[in-house]
Amino acid sequence: MEKGYLVGGRYEILGTLGEGGMANVYLANDTLLNRKVAVKALRYDLQDDESVKRRFGREAKATSGLSNPNIVNVLDVGNDNGVQYIVIEYVDGPNLKKYIRDHFPIPYHEVVDIMKQICMAVSDAHEHGIIHRDLKPENILVDEKKDPLQVKVSDFGIALALSERSITRTNSLLGSVHYMSPEQIKGRSATVLSDIYALGIILFELLTKHVPFTGDTAVTVALKHSKEEMPDLRKIDPNIPQPLENAVLKATAKDPDQRYQSVKEMCDDLNTCLMPERADEPKFIPTPINDLEETRVMEPIKESSDKAAAPEKKPQKISRKRKMILMASMVPIVLILFLIAMVIKSNQETTVPDLFNLTMKQANVMLKSSNLTVGDVSKENDDDVDAGHVIKSIPAKGLKLKNGAKVNLVVSLGATYYKMPKLVGKDYEDISDNLKKRGFKVNLKYRSTNQYDPGTIVQQSIPSGKKVVTKNKSLTLTLAKAKTVKPKVVKVRDLSGYNLKSIQDYASEAGLTLNTSYQYSDEVEEGLLISQTPTANSTISQGGTLSVVISKGPDTDKTTSNDKDSNNSNSNNNSSSTNTVTKNITIPYDSSGNNDVTIYISDATHSITSVYKSMTITADTPVTLSFNLKDGQTGSYIVERNNKTVLGGSVNG
Repeated sequence: MEKGYLVGGRYEILGTLGEGGMANVYLANDTLLNRKVAVKALRYDLQDDESVKRRFGREAKATSGLSNPNIVNVLDVGNDNGVQYIVIEYVDGPNLKKYIRDHFPIPYHEVVDIMKQICMAVSDAHEHGIIHRDLKPENILVDEKKDPLQVKVSDFGIALALSERSITRTNSLLGSVHYMSPEQIKGRSATVLSDIYALGIILFELLTKHVPFTGDTAVTVALKHSKEEMPDLRKIDPNIPQPLENAVLKATAKDPDQRYQSVKEMCDDLNTCLMPERADEPKFIPTPINDLEETRVMEPIKESSDKAAAPEKKPQKISRKRKMILMASMVPIVLILFLIAMVIKSNQETTVPDLFNLTMKQANVMLKSSNLTVGDVSKENDDDVDAGHVIKSIPAKGLKLKNGAKVNLVVSLGATYYKMPKLVGKDYEDISDNLKKRGFKVNLKYRSTNQYDPGTIVQQSIPSGKKVVTKNKSLTLTLAKAKTVKPKVVKVRDLSGYNLKSIQDYASEAGLTLNTSYQYSDEVEEGLLISQTPTANSTISQGGTLSVVISKGPDTDKTTSNDKDSNNSNSNNNSSSTNTVTKNITIPYDSSGNNDVTIYISDATHSITSVYKSMTITADTPVTLSFNLKDGQTGSYIVERNNKTVLGGSVNG
């Protein structure tokens, strides 16, 4: 069931809690009551198995009548498009197996409290005629948010009412072998006393962190339950109170008659096992099972001495009879062992192995060694897994299944190939995100060129049309950048003795912008250079400004005041007389950068250091400059972009 699916029109799937041999369990939201629940749905591949459907139905039937704070309650039962499901209470916490592993050692009073809660749940079930049959820590959930913590018994999937007598001997042995009572191992039906035996094993595990009997095979473990005594708890932990060890020994007695005869009796005993007055209680030692219950090899029957027989045939008759007796005595043993092996093997759980990145052949071998088989095989692309190797298994690794169950596999078709497009001529910023999302590792280089705009891709390391796996694939792109022109440096000539016309010719030849001003001089002849900036033999960038001062000659107004006034008047009239000169220029557009430009001019009314005009251009832009020039005066202009000279020149009045 996918996330968001509405089971029965009411329960919205939020995620998967676990996958089992019979059913998958999902976390869901009850949209009617707005609470979290667990939905246990019969697996799709078992929908046509009538025996499984009946067993699944028994779970709901067995627990629907129970209402106990220590039992995971059944809330709803239904059928969604042919899929049987049970809605159960959701417990947000680990199972008891994980809790023991994470919190061991557990204080004795907490161990007793946990066991009392489990006993109350099982006792309630027994009073309603229900035997759990599969009691183990994995089927007990722990709600750590409660103070004190609360445990709840779950998974009554193989329980049924005591009155239901149609159960087979095989079904009675469905419990996990580590918690199975000796009588179940011998093929007898499970009873209330079988659940009590499992409770004793759980108590042993709470006190020691491990089960009492282990082995390489289920048969080995089963035989230990039947034959071996329980390990000495106080050798494992000398501090365990004797009454608490006695509770384990009494619950796990081989002879069912020596166990607690009810779960309530066991619960009452646990209530007082930590009391000081019971500290000196002697160790409970179960009485060994009567030897008559054990299968024995019979002694040969002696023949009557008065029975006549030929002397030469007597040894032959004794030998045949002995063989028959031996064979007869061995048959029950063989049959019992065979029955135990077959029943346990058919119902034993196994763990799905880790099949990731194995070949199909390797996965097949791994599954066989785990008593599992390959189910459906689907294929999909995967950039990390080679073609023909396993991407994942369904159910996932670590989950438990019944022996012989099928495991579906998802196998890789190999990496997804991407046909490389033509990137040359495209702006890198427009496609960079897409390349990175596809998994390319992009390396950038730059090349100065006027053929492409800056930032445009001019070369790609992977040619267009080639199919590549993109994940972590190195891709080198070469981007265009504007050519940088190093400004030409000009050594300024000594212009002493030059007239304005010669200076203008020099400035034009050297690519300099000329700024001209005038003043009187008694030493320098009119029309010749008085001073220059920059000075002679210094350097200036081509396009820079050369400022010169031209002599107006000596001041001749020194005769009479009238003459002076007249001359001053004439001088003022002359100085105020200017002509308007225009200059048409075209400012080039720069496609790679900022196009804010500033214009400076020098004339009778403007200084070259003051802004004449500022503007932003979007294309090559023509501009007309107006100069106010006196007779003989030279005007100049400079156009700058990003503090760099773009244009410059001069005009004559």
